[in-house]
Amino acid sequence: MNQMFSVRQVAKYLFAPRISGQVRRLETSSAIFSSESRSQHEGATHSEKRADHEEVMHSEKAAGPEDSSQQDLGSDFQSAQEQEEPFFDASDAEDQLRREILDASLPFVHSFGWSQDALSQGAESLGYSGMAHGLFPKGGVELVNHFYATCNGRLQGFLENEAELVKEQPEIKKGTTAFIACAVEERLRMNVEYLDIWHKALALHASPLNAQRALENITTLVDHIWYHAGDRSTDFNWYTKRGILAAIYKTTEIYMLQDKSADFQDTWAFMNRRLSDVHSVGKCARSAEAFTGNFVNFSKAGLATALNILGMNARTR
Repeated sequence: MNQMFSVRQVAKYLFAPRISGQVRRLETSSAIFSSESRSQHEGATHSEKRADHEEVMHSEKAAGPEDSSQQDLGSDFQSAQEQEEPFFDASDAEDQLRREILDASLPFVHSFGWSQDALSQGAESLGYSGMAHGLFPKGGVELVNHFYATCNGRLQGFLENEAELVKEQPEIKKGTTAFIACAVEERLRMNVEYLDIWHKALALHASPLNAQRALENITTLVDHIWYHAGDRSTDFNWYTKRGILAAIYKTTEIYMLQDKSADFQDTWAFMNRRLSDVHSVGKCARSAEAFTGNFVNFSKAGLATALNILGMNARTR
């Protein structure tokens, strides 16, 4: 039976395998080309990176000595610049400003007391705002502490000068008791300028909030005196000597508030009696037992003079 094929069927039969093979070959060639192209591209990229790295290394080797010298010069310049530029400490500047205001405020204490008002007046006298009292968060007691510390510094200078005079003229050297009496009198005379309001300063120091600084002030004072008196003890006597002298100083200070004698002669007599109570200050309180007994005597004397404080506001000197 003769079978008839259309032209479309004959064309499909003759050309379909050839076209299919060509397509497969084209797909294979394309895949191979893509793989080769990717490999070539990666190889080129790697080569470029390696070439760049070698070029950088070659440049560093070629310019090594010059660069290192430049780095050394740069570090030297930086070090010189750091040395030339002084370090500015803001805290030092603030402390200096505080001291200036405190010094300027002391003359106003007679009018405004140991208060923030005196601090404001002192600041304004220097051309600063009256609000500068904010630099003193503890208020007027900082004026008291400043005056106390300033006087302690003056006392230390006085004692050092005395020591120099003794080196030049050994014959004028005082005994321990006489030396301590002279030092205590010199320090108490520094309070005379503010004696009319000194009781208020003592009241501020009596506050528990200010007790620590008050203790530091008195311990610094008596340590200066004992050191220049020749005391170099390192045992318990170091504490007992300073404790007894602190008691003598404070009771004499309180007695001085009510003294109306000429040139405070009664005050110095009272002080000398207290020093005599311990026989020889240079040998006093060699044990805690001796210290306790002497301290009771000083406490009685202090209590007797403290009873007069009730009338201290009526001072007419």
